[in-house]
Amino acid sequence: MTPLTKAPLGIPLTVGKIVGQGFGARMGRLGVFVGTSLMRLGESVAVEPVKVRGPLGEAVLSGSWAAKMVVHLDDDRRLPLLECKPGETGHVEGIIGQDRFAQSIEALGLKENDRITFVRRLPPMAYNVLVDGKTRVRLGEGQASKLLGQTPTGQVQFCGVGVGEDFVVTHILAGENARATFDSLHIKPGTRLSLTSVTAGQVMRLGRHNPVVCATSDGLRLYFQEKDADRILVAPRQ
Repeated sequence: MTPLTKAPLGIPLTVGKIVGQGFGARMGRLGVFVGTSLMRLGESVAVEPVKVRGPLGEAVLSGSWAAKMVVHLDDDRRLPLLECKPGETGHVEGIIGQDRFAQSIEALGLKENDRITFVRRLPPMAYNVLVDGKTRVRLGEGQASKLLGQTPTGQVQFCGVGVGEDFVVTHILAGENARATFDSLHIKPGTRLSLTSVTAGQVMRLGRHNPVVCATSDGLRLYFQEKDADRILVAPRQ
């Protein structure tokens, strides 16, 4: 057996082992177990942030986060949120990722089995920010969506604030690597941010974040980050 990250492209594979009880349970809810057939695809997909509507209202997800959520649409199709079209509605079938990711999207009011509507794709933007009134930094749309904070009108994601609006960081919805990036920018819970301007950003390729794209035998496409694909051991199907 070999990790999915090192598996060959375009040939039938069989899952031999899934490492991690929580991760294995989430994959099982998507129909991926020991013995499941997969095929690794050599595709690269442009990603854009998306806006969705869940039980607690609208939320913005980075393209890489949208790739990790599988939606069961009302017309009985299953596909990653990243591939949905405006107006399509269903429920969150499952997520691909580890516990911290599940906790992060739950903080935005989204969890497995929740009803969800795909609102629209968002053009990538760059946020020019003043940190604690001292340092100027530039955040991408994905980074801005991972900062949850308090404003005079309530709790919002930083990507939803207006220019000059007061914003105090309350939660950083990210894994260890992203948190390290925010630390280097001196952004942590309690930090005061002020948006100075928003400019057009750069469209990213999914391959930079989720280099492993697979399809199950029933046609469901799954996007994995390397750290998650390393937890799935496969062998060529006999």
